[in-house]
Amino acid sequence: MNKPTVSVVIPVYNGAATVSRAIESALSQTEPPVEVIVVDDGSQDDTAAIASRFPVKFIRQANAGPAAARNHGAQISKGQWLAFLDADDAWSPHKTERQLQLTDDASIGVIHCHVRTEYRYGNPPPVVSFEQLWWRNCIAMSSALVRRLAFEECSGFDRDPAIISVEDYNLWLRMTARGWRIVTVPEQLCEYTPARLSLTRQIARIAEAELVNVKKIEYDLHISPAQAAKKRIRILEEYGRELLNDRDLRTARIYLGKALRLEPSITNLIWWLATFSPPRLLDLIRKSKSQLA
Repeated sequence: MNKPTVSVVIPVYNGAATVSRAIESALSQTEPPVEVIVVDDGSQDDTAAIASRFPVKFIRQANAGPAAARNHGAQISKGQWLAFLDADDAWSPHKTERQLQLTDDASIGVIHCHVRTEYRYGNPPPVVSFEQLWWRNCIAMSSALVRRLAFEECSGFDRDPAIISVEDYNLWLRMTARGWRIVTVPEQLCEYTPARLSLTRQIARIAEAELVNVKKIEYDLHISPAQAAKKRIRILEEYGRELLNDRDLRTARIYLGKALRLEPSITNLIWWLATFSPPRLLDLIRKSKSQLA
């Protein structure tokens, strides 16, 4: 039997510092892809000059966001499977080879793997269900190998700029809701660079994207209002605590206050009250906890 074909799609925006590493990792796979497509999403740096040094298909488009860049690359690709790789990430040499071992099952739409980064919630399960995804996204974009048929059936990534940074999460939810299975290769085969949540504006932006995504999924998949409300509360709590940890007390107070109003509890009240504490006191508490750990 012929092995399934894989097209690699690398969206990039001002990625001159990292794109060569990503391309090299795609080209050095022990199970080589049929093509590597680099989609330049309106870069203003030396991305084009760097990418042109490699045997890749290079495409330029006006800046339209990562979802549009991935969709563009997928549209012109020819592989039966689509391997998406962000320009600041990289793969281990055996990534594609390991994932292709699971492609015989026609019900599988996505094959992903563990990533080389700290994931506070532990490794994902062997099969990722809709319910598990709805609780929390555990699939790194650059770890995913996606069946073209499943991708096209779901119309690819949602291009809405309001969900930039969670457009992959939106797709995984829609795919599992349609019955496509997502399975995990239990190996660390991807070196993933997570969003820098130390930047408070980044935390707030991703939180807002998560909230918009809930609204979209609630409408598209007919999620119950109660189920959607629980998800919103969890987002407000988690990102509010991230903002508190980053000492953006004003924004943290807004998020945690909303969570408290939606779900009054002693725990949520304590977190909200913490946003009125002096930063020096919060730093002292953090230091004491780290010493006890």
